[in-house]
Amino acid sequence: MDGTIPTEAALQALEARLLALLVAYPAGLSEHALLSLLRREEPLFATFSAREPLSLFRGHYLLFHALYRLRERRLRAGQGSVRVDPLRIALEARADASSALVAGAPDMGFWYADIRRLATVTAAEVAALLREFHTQRLVAGQRAAALAVLGLRDPVDAACIEGQYRRLAMRHHPDRGGDEQHARELNAAIAVLRRGYRRGCRTVDAATSAGTDGSPR
Repeated sequence: MDGTIPTEAALQALEARLLALLVAYPAGLSEHALLSLLRREEPLFATFSAREPLSLFRGHYLLFHALYRLRERRLRAGQGSVRVDPLRIALEARADASSALVAGAPDMGFWYADIRRLATVTAAEVAALLREFHTQRLVAGQRAAALAVLGLRDPVDAACIEGQYRRLAMRHHPDRGGDEQHARELNAAIAVLRRGYRRGCRTVDAATSAGTDGSPR
């Protein structure tokens, strides 16, 4: 993506498209999944590339700028809110603490308010931001968020976590045609989880993500 600042009409159209997608996916979408959808069908994201840091930042920033605009519009209209979280973006019936970037974290809407940042940010600034972002995104004490990246939830034990991580890491490894950004998210998640395992294992939505023997497909 280049540093062209979208017109107001283009931003409004993006908001409308995001609203339609979130209505179509009431359980929510991860940032990764949402960007993948937008890259295929939204002109503003036609040249988005997760492999190029500056493009990755611009895509992330434009998406979150539009999401926070949508959230504020829904709040003003009394229509509810939008949960803006890299791991789960979803419509909410009411405004509460979960509308923050990550539950328990400060609201970052102000940081995404200035669309001019798309044109002024430099590659060096993005490199520094991405280093910090990938380190802190899942390492903010959010065990549940890290488990969600692996498709798991508590109660879960070390053996289950490590087994699921190995399967997903192999599936999404860039050398095997996987997505580099997703692979980074998996690595960040396992780093968090290795700090404190618990017993038990339960895969999210086991009916659709597991086979008859209980192992992930």
